[in-house]
Amino acid sequence: MKIVDLKQRTPQWHAWRNAGVTASEAPVLMGSPYKTPWRLWAEKRGLVLPEDLSGNPHVQRGLREEPIARRRFEDRHGVLLLPICAESTGEPILRASFDGLTDDGHPVELKAPTEARFREAQANGTESELYRRYYTQVQTQIYVAESDKAFLSLIFGEEVLDLDVPRDDDCIVQIVERARVFWECIKTGKEPPLDPERDLYVPRGPELEAWLRLAADYRQLDEKRSPYVAELKGIEKKMAELEQRFLAMMGEFTLAESSGVRISRYLRRGAIDYRATLQQLRPDVQESDLEPFRRKGAEQVRLTLRDDEDRRTEVPFEPEALKRVAGLDYWF
Repeated sequence: MKIVDLKQRTPQWHAWRNAGVTASEAPVLMGSPYKTPWRLWAEKRGLVLPEDLSGNPHVQRGLREEPIARRRFEDRHGVLLLPICAESTGEPILRASFDGLTDDGHPVELKAPTEARFREAQANGTESELYRRYYTQVQTQIYVAESDKAFLSLIFGEEVLDLDVPRDDDCIVQIVERARVFWECIKTGKEPPLDPERDLYVPRGPELEAWLRLAADYRQLDEKRSPYVAELKGIEKKMAELEQRFLAMMGEFTLAESSGVRISRYLRRGAIDYRATLQQLRPDVQESDLEPFRRKGAEQVRLTLRDDEDRRTEVPFEPEALKRVAGLDYWF
């Protein structure tokens, strides 16, 4: 293990991380629901901006709780945890920013999960969702530290849970091999395979030229449309004001007609909030239970114009965040 003298979360640390495959990125190469190899490749090549997670409450909670979790682990085990950065001597592109490294070289990964996930980890231990989620990350840390085991330490309030993670050489061999293949793609610029359902289409070469022409035409039309949109909003506002004056003249009448203007006023029943209804009457119903009753979907398209000074693209990679961007409701 080669220790690198860097303070975590500094610009120099970010640059060092980007020059290799970190332990937190290794799960992407092994198959992650949160990011694809192409997305990671595009971020490291500067084609796509990483999502800014600094405002994520789970990330903020983790940063806030990490020093507390570190002290408690030290007190429980009688060790000193060193939050250091290091590269593997066997494969330097693999690197880790340890939450803590014990006196005898065992990595400690500190997490502050939600209560529900903490309870699930308490109940299921090494079969829990959290253990499986961080397994590849911790195995990469074990490889970098040249250790025989690590700890996944969870904290929730005053409660803690330490899970042993023994070295898994079969998993490590796969991590190293995939990291080598991935890094060759970084060096050569060759794209990893794209997942059309999860990855982002970014035009290049002749396709980029065609895209730029289409973008220029679309922006030009949007600029021409803008004054009309503003004028239309003003017209609609004035018409709404006139409508209110008509209604004031009608008083309690529900129908009125004169000079070619007919007005009908009526009450429309409010829509039922079926999600709230189900959650109250049948709280056991899951989203998957509703799938047999879903009507056939229809494709929708939303085109958003962004500042063209930065040609890179920024989109979230978490599935739930992607749903929010698309404006989709996957329950109803």
